[in-house]
Amino acid sequence: MKKIFKDLIKETLRGKSLPRILINDRMRKTEIIKGRILDLASGTKKPSYYRFLKVDDSADIVSVDISDERKPKIKVDLEKPFPFKTEEFDYVFCFNLLEHIYNHSNLINEAYRVVKENGKLIGTVPFLGSVHGDPDDYFRYTKSALNNIFKEAGFKDIKIESLGYGPFAVCYYMTEFLLPKFIRPIFVFPSILFDKIIFKLNKRHGKDKYVLMYYFECIK
Repeated sequence: MKKIFKDLIKETLRGKSLPRILINDRMRKTEIIKGRILDLASGTKKPSYYRFLKVDDSADIVSVDISDERKPKIKVDLEKPFPFKTEEFDYVFCFNLLEHIYNHSNLINEAYRVVKENGKLIGTVPFLGSVHGDPDDYFRYTKSALNNIFKEAGFKDIKIESLGYGPFAVCYYMTEFLLPKFIRPIFVFPSILFDKIIFKLNKRHGKDKYVLMYYFECIK
């Protein structure tokens, strides 16, 4: 709890959004990640979640993206079959990507194909938030939709976690970028406190109803 409290101050002052801070905090709870990793839609400049994931120094990370700007190791159109062998990777990362993929069934099926037996698909997807084209923005998924998509691809032991606090945190997130970074901590903590009070009064109004992000893990 102390770590998330410190992160809310430090990462907010860095300009990170509340969902991004919650994603990064969730990364701390993952197992030590070893072996060969396919990181979808990332470049050679590692995203902020790498500061929190426990990735072994010996891990071989293959970053792919369609954008030259991110400078991926391999340029790949994720709407099409992946240029990798079957069961080539121990992990597939899919962070903040699915909403930008129109042919999402191809991506999930290909992730299933290239990950090894008992390998893992790990990722996040936004639920509530502004439209953000990168280069386009297509979908918002519920927990039920994600579960069905992963199950249809063949994944098992599917875990999907809601990230958020409640309605006040959602309101804060929708307006936080209107505020200077040094003022945001003054608003984020009351928002979380009000959500905790509301949740104690009525359990229906928690993070599972007012979801900012979903974190997921699936095993092949």
